[in-house]
Amino acid sequence: MDSLIKIMTKSNKFNDYLKDIKDKKFPLSLTGLTDVAKVHMSYATSFYLNKPFIIITYNEIQAKKLIKDLQYFNSNVLSFPKKEILTYDVEAESKQISNIRLNALNSILKGENPIIVTTIEAINQRIIAKQDLSKDVFEINLNSDYDLEDIKQKLVNLGFERTDLVEGKGQFSVRGGIIDIAPVESDNGIRIELWGDSVDSIRHFDIESQRSIDNIDSITIYPVTESLLTDSLENICENILSKEYT
Repeated sequence: MDSLIKIMTKSNKFNDYLKDIKDKKFPLSLTGLTDVAKVHMSYATSFYLNKPFIIITYNEIQAKKLIKDLQYFNSNVLSFPKKEILTYDVEAESKQISNIRLNALNSILKGENPIIVTTIEAINQRIIAKQDLSKDVFEINLNSDYDLEDIKQKLVNLGFERTDLVEGKGQFSVRGGIIDIAPVESDNGIRIELWGDSVDSIRHFDIESQRSIDNIDSITIYPVTESLLTDSLENICENILSKEYT
């Protein structure tokens, strides 16, 4: 990996290409690259720019191939597949695709600068605005005071589903002063224990066994759905009653 970067930086054309990107001289066109060279160029570009890097290809099969090749160089390569369009039952929508999309969007919100591979179909679909996606994101810190009802409301605002027991991503449960949360970006859940209004402990836990794994000092909670309310329920109801919506 290091040798690849060193070789490419010796190329005047590659350095000129990077300078043009930094100077926002668009559009740029690179032709004659083999599939392997495209992967090398993509990785090297994202490495030097240190910004979220998006690769758009023509179908999901090619996207999966690019992800597999890029993960040889960089573990922070994410997929952004197209949304399933269902007109008959929204509950039948695959949560897996939704979770993969949210993982990519949340990674950008976190400033992790991922390489995101997507398709023409996916980018032609409308998505939630960044300010609406991030407006209810909140952080919980150890030994700080929080209102339990406020935490529950924020989780609902972020699209979490309340259940008796957390069994999958996008769910949360409350048992006394213990809040279990299953975010989409991790296979493990978050267990927050309150003593009164104060956060006594924050732990990762295994969702399958429900056993605690390790202690952490803080956690930031991100959305688990793109279908977030962008207005208050009161205003939405008023607009429905006044036939503001067509």
